[in-house]
Amino acid sequence: MSKLYRSREGDITAVDTKTQLSTLGSETAPGPLVVPAGMKTLRAVITAFASNFAVAADGTILVRLEGPGLPEGPETIIVGSSGAATATGGHGSFTGNRIELNLPVTATNEILLFAENAGEDLGTVSVGVTLEFSS
Repeated sequence: MSKLYRSREGDITAVDTKTQLSTLGSETAPGPLVVPAGMKTLRAVITAFASNFAVAADGTILVRLEGPGLPEGPETIIVGSSGAATATGGHGSFTGNRIELNLPVTATNEILLFAENAGEDLGTVSVGVTLEFSS
């Protein structure tokens, strides 16, 4: 069974707003995230995020997967939470998480990645997502 990975990242800057993750570091326009040819399953999602702790608040970070590459429809995954008791007084070390999935995918079709800050406004949250596909 072969595995392939596809990643995107971006910043959330407003609470309760679905924000598309459409860049990849220095690649500001990497194009659509397409399910690689020959892949049949989305095995896992690997996520990492960091908050700038600009406000005294706490919230939850969601990742949404949508698009024609997911024949069973959209998925929403809670990937973590963050908070600080005082504005600019937060600190933390957030490790990446690998969340196992077993979702069928449609090869050569696009998956759109979105992140969302739910709950209270955390300021700016940087989010990275990698999809792990298998044949």
